[in-house]
Amino acid sequence: MAVREARRCGCCTHEAREEHRRAVAAFGARRDELAAGRGIPDGASRRWVSDELTRSAQVVTERVPALREAWLHSVRRRTRTRCGAPSR
Repeated sequence: MAVREARRCGCCTHEAREEHRRAVAAFGARRDELAAGRGIPDGASRRWVSDELTRSAQVVTERVPALREAWLHSVRRRTRTRCGAPSR
């Protein structure tokens, strides 16, 4: 629902936050799944589990630049409004 609202208002900040939140939640779910022993193939080593978590964490880190840009855009917009300059 938040993503739909973000698209309606045209605000990239909400969408970036929602995507990042989903990526973090997916990482946590994968971590918990592996910790419980689910989703691990027979004969998998600790190295395999580590690599699997690394791949999941990579998805989270790929979302950070978009989140950072959205935050900066938000700060710029608020700063212009507070200083009396018209917001874009």
